[in-house]
Order: sequence, then C-alpha cells, then structure tokens
Amino acid sequence: MSTMTDVQHRGKDMARQAEDMPSSLYFGGVLGSIALSAILFMTGRRNAGIFVGLWPPTLLNMALFAKQLRPSRDMDRMESATSM
Repeated sequence: MSTMTDVQHRGKDMARQAEDMPSSLYFGGVLGSIALSAILFMTGRRNAGIFVGLWPPTLLNMALFAKQLRPSRDMDRMESATSM
C-alpha cells in the first residue's frame, strides 16, 4: 500500500513542477518541434517529421492546463497562509 502512495506523491510532485514551468518554455518547445518537424520532413525522413509534428498541440495543451491550475494553487496557498 505504501508503494501506491509513493507513486501518487511522485505524480503530484511532477504535476507541480509542470505547473511552475514558465509559459515561454512550453512555447519554445512548440516552436522547436515545428522547426525540427520541418527539417526532418525536408531531409526525407517523412515519418519522423510527421511524428514530431504531432508534438506542438500536446505541448500547447500542457501549457494551458498548467495555466488553468495556477490560480487554484494560488488560492490554496492563500487559504493555508490565512489559517495559520
């Protein structure tokens, strides 16, 4: 049973780290994956280019998800600070 709680804690820590990443890092990843996809496609590695070209929507969704969670985390911090 303790193994499951360890996994849950690690998952929550990873989610917090993703939320704390700046938006510019996500958008840099989007632009980089678009450029890499174009390069792969033009050099004849069509399948790899298509695969990498699928990354930008996922990265944008991760950025939006992190941005949506940020206000709720700020509220949790404010509530815990006022309850002390």
